[in-house]
Amino acid sequence: MKKTTRYGGLGGAFFLALGLATVPGNASADPIEDFTTQPHPADTFASGWSYFPSNEIHIPQGGTFKFGNYDVVQGIPSHSIDEYIPGCTAPPYKPGAGKDCPPTRFSSGLVDWMQVKQVNGTEKLPKGRYEFVCQVHPSMRGTLVVE
Repeated sequence: MKKTTRYGGLGGAFFLALGLATVPGNASADPIEDFTTQPHPADTFASGWSYFPSNEIHIPQGGTFKFGNYDVVQGIPSHSIDEYIPGCTAPPYKPGAGKDCPPTRFSSGLVDWMQVKQVNGTEKLPKGRYEFVCQVHPSMRGTLVVE
């Protein structure tokens, strides 16, 4: 019996959008999982209003990484990874947030569909854990771990 996953339709739509004829790996494997093991220019990416392969990204101190927007829903033109600053970079916004908010320490800026950008500023971060958010979809959140 073939294994059914909640990502089946999303993965299939993604591979069709790219024009890929075959999906590598076992036919019962999760297509999103298969995709994350394939070579691509991004270290992490957005797809289906989530970060993949994980919402926790590990980099060495002084390191950088690339973020790609491979969202299978082409109607979503942009995603981002920006440092999460409560009340400033994601709702609920505090009154006057624009003038009282510090600049983010790291950001990918908006990344259009099928584009990849360097996340700037991570090379300056001390070791620690930093929350991040998508500026377009504030429910998309994750953690950057600088080791």
